[in-house]
Order: sequence, then structure tokens, then C-alpha cells
Amino acid sequence: MDAGGKRIRPFLVRTACQALGQSASTCLPAACSVELVHAYSLIHDDLPCMDDDDTRRGVPTLHVLRGAPRATLAADWLLVTAFEVLLSSTFSPGTVSRMISRLARAAGPCFLVAGQHRDLAPPSCPDTDWVEKVQRGKTSAMIRVSLELGALAGGAEADLLDRLGPIGDDLGVLFQITDDMLDVTSSSEELGKRTGKDSSHGKATHVALLGVDETARLARGIADRICDACAALDGDWGLLSQLALYLPGRRR
Repeated sequence: MDAGGKRIRPFLVRTACQALGQSASTCLPAACSVELVHAYSLIHDDLPCMDDDDTRRGVPTLHVLRGAPRATLAADWLLVTAFEVLLSSTFSPGTVSRMISRLARAAGPCFLVAGQHRDLAPPSCPDTDWVEKVQRGKTSAMIRVSLELGALAGGAEADLLDRLGPIGDDLGVLFQITDDMLDVTSSSEELGKRTGKDSSHGKATHVALLGVDETARLARGIADRICDACAALDGDWGLLSQLALYLPGRRR
């Protein structure tokens, strides 16, 4: 509770569950599980062998406070606990199985791990297609599975899950694009972490390849596409649309 952060992923779990008419308490184990995986990924992402960040959310990163070995073990514990939370929940066995399968896939070698690997080993001339592949692995997969787990908690059928998937993918790309814009346009005090790091390291992002103005236009276009897709879904997806419209102009 004291770790700070925006809690976007558990918010998306709750939003999807409530959009289908269920109470927020129904999806609490699913919301906790995705936040645990997200926290694990941030600890690993901040390590010296990865992005080498010394602050997160305005405070020293865990490896700065406790050393890299303990930080790694803490992250490993968070990852395993995420699945323990789902296994200990009161969801039906079938729902638990579907949740675990989707969460493991999102966090595994095809998405989160692959995205981090690509980020560590960029090609000599990366383009926007490569950047988006990284984003869909490092960011979109966990955004997508948050919506999927919330919808499963709310009793969604396969058709709705299939329609939610592309929305989650777009939302993840949108979130990462705006994060990359903030690395250029925001301050360390506003963002709670070091800014300007991407450009100083020559990292390929939409901002680096397209510029701030063109990236901002791209972000607004993705936000509009998400809103149109939400309007076509059964249920009340107004909060998800509001989030999409908010992201291009966020300051932290």
C-alpha cells in the first residue's frame, strides 16, 4: 500500500468486472494478481543489468536500498505469489484455470519477457514496427490481461474476451507512448523517476523516431480508436474510454 504508483492494471481489472454488472469485490484476487506481476516486472526492469534505474515513484529503487540479489529474490517472490493468490481465490476451478493460463502467457516468454529481451538487444536501425513489438510485449500484454481477468471475473464469454484483447493491446501501446513522451516533456519531480534517460541512451521510441508532435497525434488517434471499440461492447465501458482520452495529456 505504501509503494505508490497509479494502480492502472488493477483499475482495469475492476473496470472490466464492473462493466459486466459485478461488484468490485468480486475481482479483488484477480486485481491483486496482476499488480503483483507488475511489481515484480518493475523491480527486474530497474536492476543494473536491465534499465539501471535508481529511482521509482520518487523513492530509491529496491536494488539501491537492499542490493541486487535481494531485489531479485523479492521480485521472484511477487511473481510466484501472484499465482498463489488466484489459486486461493473463490473463483470456480474453470475460471481460475483460464485466468492463470492468460496471466502466465502474458508474463512469459512470448510477451513480457520477450519485450524486455528485445529492449535489451535492439537492431542497428530500429523502426516504429520494432518499437511497437517491444511495447506490445513489455506493456500491452499486462494491460490486455488485466481487462481479460476482470472480464472473466465478471462472467464474460469467449466472444467478449476476443473483442477486449485488441483494446487492451492498443491501450498498452498508448500508455507506453505517453510514458515515452513524458521522458522528454516532463520533469523528474513530476514523474517520480529520472527523465531524459531514453534519449541520453539513444533508445528507440516513437518520440525519437517521429518527434513529439507526430507522436502526440498518434496517441490521440489510438485513444479515439479505443473509444470507438468500447462503444461497440456490451456493458458500461465509459471508465475505460475516459482513461484512453486522459492518457495523451497526462503529466505523470
